[in-house]
Amino acid sequence: MADKSTVLIVDDEIVSRYTVEVLLESEGYNLIFAESGEESLRKAEEIIPDLMLLDVMMPGMDGFEVCQRLRTNPKLAELPIVMITALDDRESRLRGLEVGADDFMSKPFDRAELRARVRTITRLNRYRRLIETEEQLVYLANYDVLTGLPNRNLVLEHLRQSIENASHSKTTFALMSLDLDGVQIINESLGHNFGDLLLKEIAHRLRHLSLPKGTITARMAGDEFLLILQTTQNAIKEASHVAQDLLESIRQPISLAKQHEIVITASVGISIYPSDGEDTQNLLRNANIAMSRAKLQGKNNYQFFKIEMNEAAVKRLVFENQLRKVLEREELCLYYQPQIELISKRVAGLEALLRWENTTLGGMISPDRFIPIAEEMGLIVPIGEWVLQTACKQGKEWLEQGLPPVRIAVNISSRQFQQPGLLAKIKEILEYTRFPAELLEVEVTESLFIGDDSVRNCYKMLKELQEMGVKIAIDDFGTGYSALNYLKRFPVNTLKIDRSFIKDICVDKDDAAITTAIIAMAHSLNLSIIAEGVEEVEQLAFLHFHKCEMAQGYLFSPPVPAKQIEKILTGGSIFQTISTRS
Repeated sequence: MADKSTVLIVDDEIVSRYTVEVLLESEGYNLIFAESGEESLRKAEEIIPDLMLLDVMMPGMDGFEVCQRLRTNPKLAELPIVMITALDDRESRLRGLEVGADDFMSKPFDRAELRARVRTITRLNRYRRLIETEEQLVYLANYDVLTGLPNRNLVLEHLRQSIENASHSKTTFALMSLDLDGVQIINESLGHNFGDLLLKEIAHRLRHLSLPKGTITARMAGDEFLLILQTTQNAIKEASHVAQDLLESIRQPISLAKQHEIVITASVGISIYPSDGEDTQNLLRNANIAMSRAKLQGKNNYQFFKIEMNEAAVKRLVFENQLRKVLEREELCLYYQPQIELISKRVAGLEALLRWENTTLGGMISPDRFIPIAEEMGLIVPIGEWVLQTACKQGKEWLEQGLPPVRIAVNISSRQFQQPGLLAKIKEILEYTRFPAELLEVEVTESLFIGDDSVRNCYKMLKELQEMGVKIAIDDFGTGYSALNYLKRFPVNTLKIDRSFIKDICVDKDDAAITTAIIAMAHSLNLSIIAEGVEEVEQLAFLHFHKCEMAQGYLFSPPVPAKQIEKILTGGSIFQTISTRS
């Protein structure tokens, strides 16, 4: 059977090349020729041959230099090289060995020897490549390419083995499910390349953490890791110590390509064999349930599995199933909270706030409960489009009723903002509802201002929206990633001071100072300012004194249905209670 190996023959003499071709053509090889050292290096890089027959004596770059360069090239370092020398050239043979030659042949060629040498070397090389390929396939099947850690397949096999061993020896071990908090923001703002760098650094930290002997650390998928912790006596106590060390190691600052320094945290769930499960499925499920509870408890913490968590997990599953059907069942509605211009005391704007009413889940559900879950499930984009269209449609109806025109503010989530086609969707909605663009305000958060690519994309999007007439507001200003560097050059109209600063401005000097500074900075940049969460007359007086233009909060009105907004826009009764209390 003909051998289809590729042989690269390097010789400056045409007679020598022709001789080799005649002697080997009947063997079925793929013969490639090069007439110089430079040409041989180029062709070797392109075709990766199974064997190189390399003449020692050539003008320009000789065979020794060619061999030396090949050995420094990672792709060609293992290429078999047979150097062609004169019959008694002992010095050349010694030098050839020093630069990495595998074998030698002499001119003139012996037909039988040439064929035997080439046949043996090419077959050995093909076999070596086959072995390397099989080893690589085995590696890819069992290890994560990005981090080098065991992957899901391998760690589940380790878990089965750990269960079998623990069952025979009547011992325990802990399974730890670790999920990084906030990786999605890094991917969406800085890009997936930086997200990959983050995962590699976390894997590095996990590898170099002081863990009990025999611990298996693996990457399950995405930003999820799994640890099989071989405990000795008190599994709960030992797992607690390891979890604390894990959290402390992960939350240390990380420098990504010397461009961005970030701090990230993790949530850890722990199940114990055999009390929390005697098979891989139950142990893994319960560790994941505990991890989800850790996230619900505020992240950056660890939780051990408890039986009652199963009930919570079932409730969460029901909750998610109901949430998937909110749009088709028309269970969402919008409430509106007035934004008051403090000097004129008129309603200058309305913030559209999402509400969900579901009888299966017990009535009206707080947005704090379902919006984060909608983000996790990827439902926030279609829900966000529904909010935008519903708010614009309602605003147009109010105008047709002859009510005073007011600006309507709609929140745009970071994930929704990153979606291709958002600008076209907003244009489509404004055209469909015939709501004036100048009466629409989109509220974005500071998390959009992370990373050079995000900043460029964000600027372009906001600029186009502003050119359409849409107003831009930064929501919850001061609580997220600092956007101070971008405010003076970004197309922004309004800053909204977060309620966390307003709550204690009359008793906390720091909150008062921060609020005053934000107001002054906004004025210096010709930006409007809205204070959120105003609930007391004293807070209103403070804001009025420091020339904050607008405010919203329960002191004026809670979020109310559209019908009540109609009464507010026509009646003015919203200010009577405030005047009385003042």
